[in-house]
Amino acid sequence: MNLGITEFQRKFSLPETEPLYKIIKSRTINLGKIKDKNEKKYWQELKRINRIPDEYLSTQELMLDLKNFTKENKII
Repeated sequence: MNLGITEFQRKFSLPETEPLYKIIKSRTINLGKIKDKNEKKYWQELKRINRIPDEYLSTQELMLDLKNFTKENKII
């Protein structure tokens, strides 16, 4: 189910001042409907920043990466 910002907002009453509001909006906004170049560029960048990654790591892979990172950076 693809939950757009308006449906989400109706269900959860999320105020526009919340950072989560912009994250959800950037993921669901239709860039083709935006005419203003600067506004379109702004939302494209937010969409890129807030995108859900295509690759998921298992817990074991994450722990191994964390272990290697701490060892390389000499963190306890």
